[in-house]
Amino acid sequence: MRSSTVRVATLTALGALLLGRSSAYAQHQAPHVKHWGYENSAETVGPAQWGELPGDNACSVGKQQSPIGLALTGARAATPAPGPALAFDYHASKLAMINNGHTVQMNVDSGSTVSEAAATYRLVQFHFHAPSEHTLNGKHFPLEIHLVHVNAAGAPALVVGVFVEEGSINAALATAFDSLPKQQGDARAPAGALVDANGLLPAAAAHFAYDGSLTTPPCSEGIRWRVMGTPITMSKAQIDAFRSLPHLGHTARPVQPAGGRVDLLIGAP
Repeated sequence: MRSSTVRVATLTALGALLLGRSSAYAQHQAPHVKHWGYENSAETVGPAQWGELPGDNACSVGKQQSPIGLALTGARAATPAPGPALAFDYHASKLAMINNGHTVQMNVDSGSTVSEAAATYRLVQFHFHAPSEHTLNGKHFPLEIHLVHVNAAGAPALVVGVFVEEGSINAALATAFDSLPKQQGDARAPAGALVDANGLLPAAAAHFAYDGSLTTPPCSEGIRWRVMGTPITMSKAQIDAFRSLPHLGHTARPVQPAGGRVDLLIGAP
């Protein structure tokens, strides 16, 4: 009986050893999967290689990618057009923020929309890029806000871009920027705090209009871009509060080729 017990124990130990070696070998052989980011590192690939990631082919082969360079003068000056105008119907929302490792995203309650001609799109979230992804007359701004709207099917369809320059404090973002989630995965929803996206829009309604893509993987095309021609202001402290967050100091995809696209300037510059 003792000999049998010893033999069973020996075989059990040998099996565990072989299983451990097999597991270690599998882990050693398994390819290391990188994720998209804004620089090349041990864990991420930068924008130039996004298209090599599974499912993100459009990032490298797409013909209508975003962002692009916008201009009021010169060879790439936008073509003036009478409309259609954007009709914003934004309302205050509970403040709910998450740091997703690529930006700080602020989700909004249902009920805020923007309409263009006969189409209406629902605002679902807005987020920030540093510096601006689009340029204006070759210039980057410290930040750019993207207000993301979905269509009736719930798919991203229209994005309103807003340039941010240093100046007066932005009251609409004061509470949010006092308590930004600092680490990836952190979420903040201060009790009773509200945010009103109306405070993220410039007084001037003029905007650039062109067809493009998401500026992050999978870089899906078919997105209506409407970039406001006049920047809003945020204080230096507010801008620095975002840009000092770990890994969020540079979160802008480089400007993409415009190709044969024509961008329009709706309204007076």
